[in-house]
Amino acid sequence: MRSVSAPLNEPPVPAAEPSTVLSIFLLSGGLFIFTLQDVIVRRLSPHYPVHELIFIRGALAIWLMGVYVYWRYGWSGFRIVRPEIILLRGTCGMICFMSYYLSLAKLTLAATVTITYSSPIIISLLSVFMLGESVGWRRWAAIFVGFMGVIVVVGPSGNFLDPAAGFAVLSAVTYATMSILTRKLSTQMAGASIAFYQMLSFIVGSILLALFLGNGGFYDPTDHLSIQFMLRPWIFPDWNDFGLIALTALIASFCFIMLTSAYARTSPSIVAPFEYSGVLWGTLAGWIFLAEVPSQWTLIGAGIIVGAGLYILYRESYWGKKPRALLNPALTLPDPVQGPPKD
Repeated sequence: MRSVSAPLNEPPVPAAEPSTVLSIFLLSGGLFIFTLQDVIVRRLSPHYPVHELIFIRGALAIWLMGVYVYWRYGWSGFRIVRPEIILLRGTCGMICFMSYYLSLAKLTLAATVTITYSSPIIISLLSVFMLGESVGWRRWAAIFVGFMGVIVVVGPSGNFLDPAAGFAVLSAVTYATMSILTRKLSTQMAGASIAFYQMLSFIVGSILLALFLGNGGFYDPTDHLSIQFMLRPWIFPDWNDFGLIALTALIASFCFIMLTSAYARTSPSIVAPFEYSGVLWGTLAGWIFLAEVPSQWTLIGAGIIVGAGLYILYRESYWGKKPRALLNPALTLPDPVQGPPKD
């Protein structure tokens, strides 16, 4: 029955489809739960080396991810194509993940998350040189503004020369490179399969680091906190800490499925902007669980970076391009639409 207050010639506003609402919930909820993994790693960073945490997490999570890949695709889901790209992408992923947590050992969670969310801006920049895409002046301006946002986060707060800030930027750059490499695999491998081999690269990479650094021969307790986190010797965790590390594996696997399902249920152009909710969740998690109050410069820089990223996303969708994943390791990145005019 039409409301008496609505004009007779005005169509009713359509309600959001249930699948869209569910996708937004899955995406935002998955990113929120991922921040709990950050909190756990931050809590454990004064006691264990980062590569040990990565190894245990990967060794536990890969079985859950393997079951998911087999359930979705059968044995064909484990087929390897272009092994050189998989190897290079796995190396970038290992550097990305390790750098992120090395940064988190010193910077606040809000600052670390904010800097790494500049990766979509870096993806746009790298796509010019690695994929030959054309970028117009509006997106060039957005890229420039986004990088200014990073400087706002790390500069006025005194972190400009801090190695932890460098690790956060390195994490963003390697993630962007990894995303570009994903596009080279996306027509031949499913996103779940690519993510499975990424997890395998975490295990192999952490074992190699353990062979060189695991005895703690280079560890100095007076070093920078990020360096300590990298060089600390391996020790067997007590059962409480092991349970926390096992929880990070469960979080990684469960959230991987949530993020994948979010994009599978509705149009990526609708849910992709909600990936920036991760900046909010990271800020809140740092405040609630770690008693970290974000500085005004972090908040201002976050606004600049998110605004620039959303504008780039808008310009790409304006010309008919499918939106790229922002920080979703489970989603393959579609090929660009050929021949759009410069924007």
